[in-house]
Amino acid sequence: MAETAHRFASTHTGNERTIWVRKPLRDTKPCHLLVILDGELYRDRVGAPAILDRLEQEADFPETLVAYVSAHSEAARWLECPCYQPFANFISQELVPWLTTQYPAIGSSCERVIAGLSYTGLAAAFIALQAPGCFTKVIAQSGSFWSNDCWLAGKYARLHARLPTEFYLDVGTREIQENVRHKEDVLQVVSQIEGVRKFRDILRAKGHRVHYQEFEGAHDCAAWRETLPAALRWALAKSPDRV
Repeated sequence: MAETAHRFASTHTGNERTIWVRKPLRDTKPCHLLVILDGELYRDRVGAPAILDRLEQEADFPETLVAYVSAHSEAARWLECPCYQPFANFISQELVPWLTTQYPAIGSSCERVIAGLSYTGLAAAFIALQAPGCFTKVIAQSGSFWSNDCWLAGKYARLHARLPTEFYLDVGTREIQENVRHKEDVLQVVSQIEGVRKFRDILRAKGHRVHYQEFEGAHDCAAWRETLPAALRWALAKSPDRV
């Protein structure tokens, strides 16, 4: 399906970025909403548009409006993804209301899904925490839950009640590197897989529904391309797996 590009200026983040909107194949009301962070990576390297084209041909895959969110810039991504409140406010208080106004079919959607990979997988889970009820499901592919000494896992551990959100988490069996310095002020002490497992265990301890998968692979777009179809079916299909 064709995408429409919009320029979106946020007062919360103080910058402007591209939002690519992909309307459902059929004009059905209501339809679901899927917000995909790291829009450039998902569109150009993971191949999400082609994956969605194939899924839409499946009988049990529902009509879904998709919004890909640009990372704006590499510098902005480093700032906005590791649990940054202005970015969470931009998504929940500006982008979702704007999408609902522009595309009324999602106004009563029963599923609102936010997806991200690596650093934006972390961001997606943070947004769900900061804006409870805004999204019904989170997809975090190889989420960087190691960030800031697993700070977000600690925040979830201190919740008094579980959020109205379900989680899909995956991570590669070869994502085992520790003490990785990504940049001068960003040190990853624990491995990707350890961080994801810790977050999974805390979610389950708090009563959240979690679909967890370890795939044979590393931290790369080829692996996420393979696991994304199952993640989207889990989040949006009529009879998704709730393991």
